[in-house]
Amino acid sequence: MEGLDYSRPLSLYIHVPFCERKCDYCAFYSVPYCRYEEKTERYIDMLLGEIDALNRDYKKAYKTIFIGGGNPGILGVENLRRILLKASENGMAEETTIEINPENLDESILSLGNLITRISIGIQSMSDKSLRILGRNSDRENNLRALSLLSSSPYRWNADIITAIPGTSPEDTLSDIEEIASYNPGHISFYCLTFEENTPLVKRIKPLDSDTEADFLEKGWEKLRSLGYEHYEVSNFAKKGARCRHNEVYWHLGQYVGFGPGAESSVGYERIISMRDSETVDEYLKRPVMTCSRLSKEESEEEFMLVSLRTSDGIDKNEFGKRFSHSFDFRYGDAVKTMNEEFYIDDNEHFALTEKGFMMLDWVILHLVAGI
Repeated sequence: MEGLDYSRPLSLYIHVPFCERKCDYCAFYSVPYCRYEEKTERYIDMLLGEIDALNRDYKKAYKTIFIGGGNPGILGVENLRRILLKASENGMAEETTIEINPENLDESILSLGNLITRISIGIQSMSDKSLRILGRNSDRENNLRALSLLSSSPYRWNADIITAIPGTSPEDTLSDIEEIASYNPGHISFYCLTFEENTPLVKRIKPLDSDTEADFLEKGWEKLRSLGYEHYEVSNFAKKGARCRHNEVYWHLGQYVGFGPGAESSVGYERIISMRDSETVDEYLKRPVMTCSRLSKEESEEEFMLVSLRTSDGIDKNEFGKRFSHSFDFRYGDAVKTMNEEFYIDDNEHFALTEKGFMMLDWVILHLVAGI
């Protein structure tokens, strides 16, 4: 693969774009499984062929593997096993995650053994009312069953929670957090509901105003911290040792290869980005071609800023200097001096945002990056 640095770790993202039906708020590419069931075997064979080619090229175990969707659980355990066995041919990854929806999770997942180490479950809310607003295919009963199974499983796991749902209160969010946390997930992803163009959701209801959204977020963040979760990325919280290593590859600009329609790859220190020309399942089955483009130094620097500022680790000034041949303080020192000191922590080694800075993330990024 063009630009791949064989001396560095490499992660793998495998896209399964099938869902029983798309949730009303979802803008990610997915297709109804019932319309593509007859093509599932061809799709899996295509994935296996691409993974096999990369296995023969890279010749080492991948750092992390993530099977995301869509809803990978809809494929069933045996199809997931085929994909995982192929992805693990060169050795076991440090972390292997499967995304799955509650309605598709059952005890058969345990038969995958050590082929996976982590499960990410799309709970979103424990309230049937909220789940109906979101247009979810699950309900409270499915969520409870999934949480019970995961809490007694050998796997690390994450629960997704959506907040700032119109028609709910911050207290509803706190109730969701408390109930889900009682099952002791090591990791919780906590997001505001996003209203994307051309989704059914935007035709039905209006979003909350920004001040109200901020109130939901602030109270949710405080509750999660009080329960022992580290706020290590703007939308992610983890107990000690339970960070998502795969996502940290993205946030630290590591190398990764993506398979499936619309999947993206990023390799090499010079940031060669590969985008799939095939945006749909049908196009992918006909011609799974990648188009490569090399980011300019300015684009690479902007990307570094965008992803680093999302994390509590912030910007590593030494790494910044190595990558871009000038210091962070030289480049951004004047802009930092004009910021509210409550928004950031700045020392000789790192520049990172505080909780208040996270709340103002979009403004901070514009303030700093506008000067590039």
